[in-house]
Amino acid sequence: MQTLPDNVTQENSALKPFVEGAFRHRRLWLMGVVGVILTTLLYTLLTPKQYRSEMSILVQNARGSYQVTPQKTTNAPMESQITEEQINSEIEVLRSRSLADVVVDPQWKGRPISSMSAQQLKAHDQAVEKFNKHLSVDLVRKSNVIHVAYTASDPRTASETLGRLLSAFLAKQQEIGHPPGTAKFFTSEADRYKKDLDVALQQLSDYQQKQRLVSLSDREQSLDRDLAQAQNELRSTDAQISEVSQRLGEQVHQLKGVSPRQETVQRTIPNDYSVERLNTLLAELQNKRTTLLTQFNPSDRLVQEVDQQIVNTNAALKNAQKMRSEEHSSDVNPVWQQVTGSIVQNQSERKALQGRHDELIRQIDQLQSELSGVERATVSFTTLRQRVTDLENNYQLYTQKRDEAQIADAMDESKLLDVAVAQSPTFAITPFRPKPVTNLIFGTFTAVFLASFMVFFAETGRATIATPRELAKLSRYPLLATVPLDLNAFHGPEERSVDSARLSIILAPEANEEQELRSVFAKETKAS
Repeated sequence: MQTLPDNVTQENSALKPFVEGAFRHRRLWLMGVVGVILTTLLYTLLTPKQYRSEMSILVQNARGSYQVTPQKTTNAPMESQITEEQINSEIEVLRSRSLADVVVDPQWKGRPISSMSAQQLKAHDQAVEKFNKHLSVDLVRKSNVIHVAYTASDPRTASETLGRLLSAFLAKQQEIGHPPGTAKFFTSEADRYKKDLDVALQQLSDYQQKQRLVSLSDREQSLDRDLAQAQNELRSTDAQISEVSQRLGEQVHQLKGVSPRQETVQRTIPNDYSVERLNTLLAELQNKRTTLLTQFNPSDRLVQEVDQQIVNTNAALKNAQKMRSEEHSSDVNPVWQQVTGSIVQNQSERKALQGRHDELIRQIDQLQSELSGVERATVSFTTLRQRVTDLENNYQLYTQKRDEAQIADAMDESKLLDVAVAQSPTFAITPFRPKPVTNLIFGTFTAVFLASFMVFFAETGRATIATPRELAKLSRYPLLATVPLDLNAFHGPEERSVDSARLSIILAPEANEEQELRSVFAKETKAS
């Protein structure tokens, strides 16, 4: 008998119950482990080798969505953000039946279904189903990359099949993004509208030459502008004529009170010439008398005659000195001359303004007549011009569409699509499956797990007491000691197979409890 410590009911280790359970059911545990490992080895050895080819496709907005619309293409900004819907759409295209048909049978599109038998269609469906079964299309997390993988029994077959899928996918991208025949359609439409535009332009040119019009709207605006200008000038001319007429009447009224001439110089002139002659004559007569007195007596007739002449000359000199001559000068009155000149000038100006008035009236009548003719030609000209405008817009639209389609064709030829091949189909000579080392490792872990699981269920369904700890948990009294079981005391094949056992005794005051412990011990011994 061995005395146990007080803390015998406490667990020494968390793994100890599991280890004890595995030890008690070691045969079951070994059978589970060996069975799973053998199954793994058989699977690894008997499974045919599978080779895998992989490729990666990058989804991007390199070109944007090409739309065939009747409206003019606008230069809208291209979005650079790749949405989840775009990536999912590309994945669905890769998984589509149309691509699988072409990959399985490259001549599938060229053959009508009616020409194939039921066996051929069934074989084709089976091949498509097999292809889809071995095809894997997944999105790489947190990226715009689609990972595509295909598994086959031969590495070359896997790589070639994935290459056909890639070619079919790129062709499908070109077909979806740019329908075939678009450039040809837009080219034919552009040529047709070009011919119609040339005919309409010729009709418009003939009409303009016939009506002498360059541009109806410009001509009408020019006539309206000229007519308004002529009317403004006519009103200005009428005002000028009225002003000149009033000024002319006032000038004529003022001219009646103005003298044509006026005295400008008045001079008093003495008779200087006569006085000078008479003084000279008087001096001569006195000189002559002096000469005569030298020859004759004062009483002589000649001397007296000279004296008489001197007296007469003095009298005439006195009269000449008293005589005065007045000189009066006159000239044209400048006021009269200025008023008269202004009247003549105003009369000429009024005649000129009157002539201008008549000419403006004639021009206004002519402009109104031309404007009426232009307005009558508005309907025909507008119809022709509108037809030319519509044809020109359509021609430019189809020309732009044609150029865009040609550019799209060139981009398709250069493989400039919204998807790019990040990784071409790989060629691997190492089998994808089976993987002996990996299978063995995972098989070992699986075997241990399944064997442990079986032991756990076996321990859960056990109704016996295997350890003193379990006995201490079941009893109300403390466990005092354990007695080792002597295996030599057992006789029989079943008892000798027991490796070890221990007898636990709990000292109790009542006999019925002792009997109960004996029965429990007997059951445990039998189970062992």
